[in-house]
Amino acid sequence: MPQNVSSTGRRTTAAHNARTTGIVTHTTVLVSGPQQATITATSAGTDEAQMIVALGHVMMTFRSAETVSAVITGFATVRAALAGADGQAPHPAQPGAEFGAAAISVLWLDSPEHTAVPHHRYSSEQRRTIHWVDLHMGPVTWRITDRIGYDTLMAELRRVHRAAVGVFLDGSRYRRDPAKLLDVFDDV
Repeated sequence: MPQNVSSTGRRTTAAHNARTTGIVTHTTVLVSGPQQATITATSAGTDEAQMIVALGHVMMTFRSAETVSAVITGFATVRAALAGADGQAPHPAQPGAEFGAAAISVLWLDSPEHTAVPHHRYSSEQRRTIHWVDLHMGPVTWRITDRIGYDTLMAELRRVHRAAVGVFLDGSRYRRDPAKLLDVFDDV
């Protein structure tokens, strides 16, 4: 049993005794089928404002409208790469799903960089090519497998964006819908 006294005779703090035993540096989240978000905001309109967005088993914490906008912009880049994806892809049950599912919590400290990578493979069981997109975004890869999952996720993220504009002090600078990607010919 660990002692609460170090070799120099000083007492250690509870934080020291509760050392981190492991860190998850990357995970993959599957986006398939209809998505629904729950938004919780605390201390709106202050420097301590925080918004928690729960999407299924994923919980994301935001502390600025800039970060919310950057995450949504990452998802908007997926649209073109989804060519060929199913309307609603069959999602096989994972072993142990009847006992519980992994929960993921992400605290977005800054605007993440993102890259959308389209994939496909031939499924001999289904006798067809299956298409999906991996959105690499910081510590999370979002695997988007169908249009229903993507379209409902984007609708929920637009709702998250509207809330972020009202919750965070920098909201007025990020009023433009980040889901609409502009090109050089669009008016800003």
